[in-house]
Amino acid sequence: MAYLQVKNWREHQHYKDRNPPWIKLHRALLDDYEFSCLHDASKLLLVLIWLLASHSEGRVPADAKYLQRKLGLEKEPSLTQLIDNGFLILEQDASDMLADRKQPARPETEA
Repeated sequence: MAYLQVKNWREHQHYKDRNPPWIKLHRALLDDYEFSCLHDASKLLLVLIWLLASHSEGRVPADAKYLQRKLGLEKEPSLTQLIDNGFLILEQDASDMLADRKQPARPETEA
């Protein structure tokens, strides 16, 4: 399963209890140009994702249908703007192959 990591989660949410009943919402967010350029719906979606991510150290499943159900949204959310602007980072599963092989895998031999 793919996951989304919230940008700078540990920097901004540095509490000892990893399942807190609240999150820190920094006032400096109002001065963040990239945040101010987001559509209103994406701003709200990001805050809801932050609340959900507080249960799992800043990570949420990269599954729009799951997020729709879990966050109580009327329609499936579009995560594109949040990913494209760096607020959410798609984690690459280390077991996934990055590219197809062009050559067969053969052990090297001495010539």
